[in-house]
Amino acid sequence: MRVNWNPGKRIETLPKFLQPLVILIRNILLSVGLLRRLKAERPDLRIGSYKSLALGVDYVYGCAVNGDIAEFGTMTGATAFVLAREMTKAAYMYPASDPRGRPKKLYLFDSFQGLPESDASPDIGSPHVMDGTWSAGTCRGISKEDLGKKCGNLLSVDRVIVCDGWFKDTLTKLDDDTRFSLIHIDCDLYQSTMDVLDFSFRKGIVEEGAAIFFDDWNSNKASPKYGERKAWAEVVERFSIEYSDWGEYGHMGRKFIVHSYRN
Repeated sequence: MRVNWNPGKRIETLPKFLQPLVILIRNILLSVGLLRRLKAERPDLRIGSYKSLALGVDYVYGCAVNGDIAEFGTMTGATAFVLAREMTKAAYMYPASDPRGRPKKLYLFDSFQGLPESDASPDIGSPHVMDGTWSAGTCRGISKEDLGKKCGNLLSVDRVIVCDGWFKDTLTKLDDDTRFSLIHIDCDLYQSTMDVLDFSFRKGIVEEGAAIFFDDWNSNKASPKYGERKAWAEVVERFSIEYSDWGEYGHMGRKFIVHSYRN
């Protein structure tokens, strides 16, 4: 945006002595609006969760973890933007990081309809579902088209794959050779999280050394009876997952590194 000292027709109707002041105020307001948009489009990496996610991308590139990067639940597109931006940077720092010899892709999964109806017992009895925070249709954010544009400004079109629909349906459409080196889970609900984890481990999609980020780990009073905590505990047992606890992911989340599992 450039400062515009052209008064325009509406300002020209004002008294001459007022016009410079009104033009100045207009330019200030336009500048403030621009700064707000830039802040929204470029999440501040000083925020703990964004910085942690950015470091996660740097890890999978720098430590040569095979596979693409996936996000389940895109909401505003802020974390998807962080992933895309850091992938662009990391590709220059670690050009030979992926053993497959091709650039990593970014898979973005979302229903674009908000959350589904809660029908699993761990969800029905959870505090956030009972108080209406996580009801059907809530947490609906950016559109599929806008999400694609937001990340497409950083990565080429063929590297951004937007998967529109419920996780249990879109996951089954992945190619058999799909592998993930980083999975960002912002699924909120137990059942949605379980749909992602069970399929990914059962099909061997999760690579050795893969990082898994849980955005809502501490939701529902951080109770292990609900949400992402319960889903993770069940798949760890189900697939005999060996992992390292990588620590906090912001104030709400948790992250892990997968070493091995039985599928």
